[in-house]
Amino acid sequence: MSNLLTNTKKQNLKNVLPTGIEAQSGDTLIYALGGLNEVGKNMYCFEHDDEIIVVDAGVMFPGENLLGVDYVIPDYTYLVRNAKKFKALVITHGHEDHIGGIPFLLQLVKPEKIYAPQFAKSLIERKFKEHRIVNTKIELIDHDSKIQTKHFVIGFFNTIHSIPDSLGVLINTVNGRIVETGDFKFDLTPVGTNSDYQKIAFMGSSGIDLLMSDSTNSSVEGFSISEKQVAQSLMEIFTRNNSTRIIVATFASNVYRVKQIIEAAIKNDRKIAIFGRSMERMVEIALKHNYFDFNSSSFIKANQLIHTPAAETCIICTGSQGEALAALSRIANGTHRQVKVHPGDTVIFSSNPIPGNTEKVSGVVNKL
Repeated sequence: MSNLLTNTKKQNLKNVLPTGIEAQSGDTLIYALGGLNEVGKNMYCFEHDDEIIVVDAGVMFPGENLLGVDYVIPDYTYLVRNAKKFKALVITHGHEDHIGGIPFLLQLVKPEKIYAPQFAKSLIERKFKEHRIVNTKIELIDHDSKIQTKHFVIGFFNTIHSIPDSLGVLINTVNGRIVETGDFKFDLTPVGTNSDYQKIAFMGSSGIDLLMSDSTNSSVEGFSISEKQVAQSLMEIFTRNNSTRIIVATFASNVYRVKQIIEAAIKNDRKIAIFGRSMERMVEIALKHNYFDFNSSSFIKANQLIHTPAAETCIICTGSQGEALAALSRIANGTHRQVKVHPGDTVIFSSNPIPGNTEKVSGVVNKL
């Protein structure tokens, strides 16, 4: 399936199908514009006669060899050339590799409808403001929603991921039933909504013709560490370092991890300062929609740090992957305007380095 769209500049899909395959009337076609054999720009298309349904529209962050490039996006040419067929864009969750491409897509072609769960909807609407996209409505979906078009009936189920309101997708067609899982993990003691295990089991017993599954870490033996276990480790670190300032770097997109860091700080009588644009945006949306149930008095602004004892502060920031412009990298370089690292500070990296980022992370550690 990875070479199903090798040249999207062709007018007809049959011209880009692998040799020996021709699209026939009544066929249901499935192809990826991104997301296969790569990490990022997830975008999966389901086409039947005069309808195209697209699941997710993400970006991929460039490697170090792509200097001056901010994002890598899929080639949207096929959708542009078949704009009348583009009935719906369905979003599984709010991570950039699933929603980051939407503003760029809408500059070229618009689906009849966009569907997204609440947290992703809020993030996308923020993007619309930044890109000055107007008159574009997003319809809210959850695990009980149902979308029906002429050729597709689409349902959803809850999954566990590091961001709230993550959904898997069940797509019913005349030619078979498809499950597109979105990103997920299994966690028997999760933070937030649990997976719909009964619903997943029922779908399996009812028969699925095609499973399109997240495969992140599928080659690693064992189970993912439960977020409850992470919470215990965080509490131990905070308790053990109760006389020093604590700086925690993690992914802004790992909303539940950020929530647990805040909880650990509050339980240890610390005020929280948030640094990094993406981190500030995530916390703001989480507070607005009650994913975080914290009193605003628990947070302080950057200019209040100098008036707050070090042992009573916790800084949560971006930069866990050694990104050059992220808050932690600037702190380590001594170029951050509000935060200077001091002897005795405790710095926590609450995430594993992504493959390829180990050297950058080590560079930040060495500077610290």
